[in-house]
Amino acid sequence: MTQTTKVSPEIQPQKRPKVSEQSIQCWAHSQTGKRCTAQVSSREGEPIPIPYCERHLNSGDGALKVVHHPFFGKALVARYDLPAKYRMAYWGKRGRCSTCDVEDRAISYYPPNKITGSNIDPKIPGGRTLKRHNYNGVLNPGGTGDVIQYAACPGPNEKQNMRSTFQYFGLRNGDLGGLEFVTLVPVPKNTQLLHWYGSGWWEERGIKRADVGTKRYPAPLRDAPVKKKRRREVEDDDGTLAKVDLKELTKSIDVEWARRHDQSDQDQKSA
Repeated sequence: MTQTTKVSPEIQPQKRPKVSEQSIQCWAHSQTGKRCTAQVSSREGEPIPIPYCERHLNSGDGALKVVHHPFFGKALVARYDLPAKYRMAYWGKRGRCSTCDVEDRAISYYPPNKITGSNIDPKIPGGRTLKRHNYNGVLNPGGTGDVIQYAACPGPNEKQNMRSTFQYFGLRNGDLGGLEFVTLVPVPKNTQLLHWYGSGWWEERGIKRADVGTKRYPAPLRDAPVKKKRRREVEDDDGTLAKVDLKELTKSIDVEWARRHDQSDQDQKSA
């Protein structure tokens, strides 16, 4: 019997919607890799809606899969190979932030400009609208079909393979809001999707970071640190300066010292 190997579908990165578009194509893909053809329009008068149709708001993007993690509850993995710059939207109900003593997966909400739909504003110092004056509560994914909430934070030996772009969706004081995420590198099938929570997240909850990768659901690892050779400038016989490896220099000195010591012993014996 011939054994067939499943080939991952070829997924094309989606484009970020523009405020000038009356409707946008849903970002989600099916579990077999087909792009959803549904069109999404403004829900509350927002400049750019959360780019998922009603079906995928409830079920989540089929390109992603929520799985059981042996140590940390749930994790988010790629259902099939994903390309770099694949776009995803975290979304939730806008409201007040809960205290740190209860589990929550909320993200601070900074609504985009209601005219441009962007979080970039050259008139504001720093260029972004992510300032205290623009804070508008948090987005809480509890009780929704959002799956990005299960993306873990990389541990000490791991690195993120997705990040937020600080492009928000929604309307100030609206009911719903979202935040764009994008993959930084190609993500192989069953690999965990990770993004940095920020050092304060751990400190505020009194939790120690730990690696989250498993054999079945691996996580991208940080590059091994490259040890730099200790070098210093020494003067050559001709008076010029040359950079040398201290380790090699020390080894050469030790060898020369041993040679001279042996020679000294021989001279004493012959005397």
